[in-house]
Amino acid sequence: MADSVQSVPPPSAGPPGDDDAAAPTPPRPEATFALESSRGRRKPRVSEFDRLTLTSRGVTLEHGSVLRAPLEVPLALVKVAALDPGPAKVSGQVGRFPVLRRLGPTTVIPRTEGIEGWLWTSSGGTALTNLGDDDEAPNAALVFGKPLDEDLVRAAFDPEFLMEVAARSPLGVPAVVGLLFRVADTVAAGNGFRRWGFQELITDREIPPVQRRHLPTDKPADPMIRSAGVADPRAATSVAPPGFS
Repeated sequence: MADSVQSVPPPSAGPPGDDDAAAPTPPRPEATFALESSRGRRKPRVSEFDRLTLTSRGVTLEHGSVLRAPLEVPLALVKVAALDPGPAKVSGQVGRFPVLRRLGPTTVIPRTEGIEGWLWTSSGGTALTNLGDDDEAPNAALVFGKPLDEDLVRAAFDPEFLMEVAARSPLGVPAVVGLLFRVADTVAAGNGFRRWGFQELITDREIPPVQRRHLPTDKPADPMIRSAGVADPRAATSVAPPGFS
């Protein structure tokens, strides 16, 4: 199905209160995944247990370099949990986490046919909150349905780091609409995200234009997927690829 529209699950519903019934239903027991520590300018971690934990209550992040307390996010607030494996140190023009164009509730244009941008690039950084250094490429992303509550953010994040977040936020107050970080084992984390039922692909429905980054080599997504010069008739009957059924 290389030339046809790619089928994916519909976007998750809005934040808690809009449609709580649409939240993923996780299995038991909880799952925990180690995080990689920053190798660059961030201050040394104060905890030896940098980790991401999935439970029936939500997603919990512990990161001793930028968090002074565990950050707990309700499951219904997490719209996307995605992975983009690769080394932390990159050279040249590199992007992580492509933003795909969604054509309908269950279809997107495949990455090979063009993208709408990236969550992170080596030249432009990110509009989301990167727990690692700006010059370190993240390999895991959480995208939220709305910015995290300010009280929650102030209670969890290190004040010095929060000043950096506020400086990049439109209104001068720390707005955390998503998190980028590095997990030690992307295979294990990917299995965990799928078990919890999170959406894995990032689309233009979740990431507005102001939050996208671009590279000179980007190929814009073309809504008219063609095969042999005509619209591909398989688009209407495309089957979800492995992992997205």
